[in-house]
Amino acid sequence: MPAQDGAEAVRSAQQAEVEAGLRSANPERFEAAVQAAVRLGAEGDQLMARLRDLRGWRAVYILAALGDVVGPYGSEVLRQTIATPGPGTSDRRCAALLALAKREKEQASDVLLAAVEDRDAGVREYALLGLAAVGDQRARDVVSKRLEAILRSRKLPIEHFQDVTPVVLAAVYLLRQASDSAHAERLATLLRRRWRYLSDRERQWFARYWPSLDPDAPPSSDLAPPEPETLQRWLLADPLFSRPAIV
Repeated sequence: MPAQDGAEAVRSAQQAEVEAGLRSANPERFEAAVQAAVRLGAEGDQLMARLRDLRGWRAVYILAALGDVVGPYGSEVLRQTIATPGPGTSDRRCAALLALAKREKEQASDVLLAAVEDRDAGVREYALLGLAAVGDQRARDVVSKRLEAILRSRKLPIEHFQDVTPVVLAAVYLLRQASDSAHAERLATLLRRRWRYLSDRERQWFARYWPSLDPDAPPSSDLAPPEPETLQRWLLADPLFSRPAIV
């Protein structure tokens, strides 16, 4: 048997084994098969995209894994999942939003924009996460209104245990997409007006990345907003983006 034919036979056998594992009822075998599918690249993308009938945690697992491969099939599955709301779909749609942002980057902006005002709170937050990390400028007005609504609806006291909050995500996106100083000034005015409705973690984040925003800081004629590239690097370093979903 020629070497090329032998390699092809081995590859086909690997794909068949992975495909069987993806249909296995055994959780360990299923998880191992998903990891193997990711390693197969585009071929694994096709195998996972065929699994339209999975439910529960297995469906979420597959959707998350599709964010770590590139191929011609997975993006359609992710987009269809995001566009299909209903009872019990929140986890799947959130996983699909993150996966689509990871794999399509700026090209996912249309879907992320559509999800910013979704009825599901988790979906709204994952849409903001994706836009903050990779979105283009088209969601600027919608995100600005979303941020106003978030701050307007807050009640005191407020506590967060991480920096990645909807307020921070909206601010990162709006600063990344600010086309002139007027956009940054409008954002600063809103945040200062609602400053007492920010959590301690949010104030600490702004103190690190935008210290001149603090209304109690010494007056300055220069708002000095952070560089968009700095903000994007900060968010893309988060494990949600920097590490594979399935390890």
